[in-house]
Amino acid sequence: MEEKYLLSVCGKQYVNGDSDQIDLQTNATYVMKGTTRYISYKEYDPRNPDIHYRTTVKIDENNTVTVLKGGETNHNLILEEGKRHRCEYRTPYGNMSLGIYTEKVNIQLDDNGGMVSVRYNIDIENELASTNELTLEIKEANANVNSTDNS
Repeated sequence: MEEKYLLSVCGKQYVNGDSDQIDLQTNATYVMKGTTRYISYKEYDPRNPDIHYRTTVKIDENNTVTVLKGGETNHNLILEEGKRHRCEYRTPYGNMSLGIYTEKVNIQLDDNGGMVSVRYNIDIENELASTNELTLEIKEANANVNSTDNS
């Protein structure tokens, strides 16, 4: 599938008064199958840029956002406003079971792209580990290119 879209990902994490932010801009695919939208992109291993993993974000008609991530930290993160889900987070050092409570989901997508933002908390053994914000902005790769046909 051809990656005809530009994706900006901003991930923020807040832990004990400290914060960290990761920004990523990459090419992506963006398709709708039935009533579900899919954004899919490659993430590269920071230790070995020759290795990449596929991440897929699934947005269904009920505004549930599911992040399916491959690679060493393989997990399926279900983000549904006002609900708590369990997530099995696999790492090279072992598996962890996390609780994910989603505070807010904001989806503004159409056939040309748009924005998804989610605010959620992660807990380990019912103890708050972090508060997180994830923002995805997707647009057609040629959306800012004006061309004229003089034929």
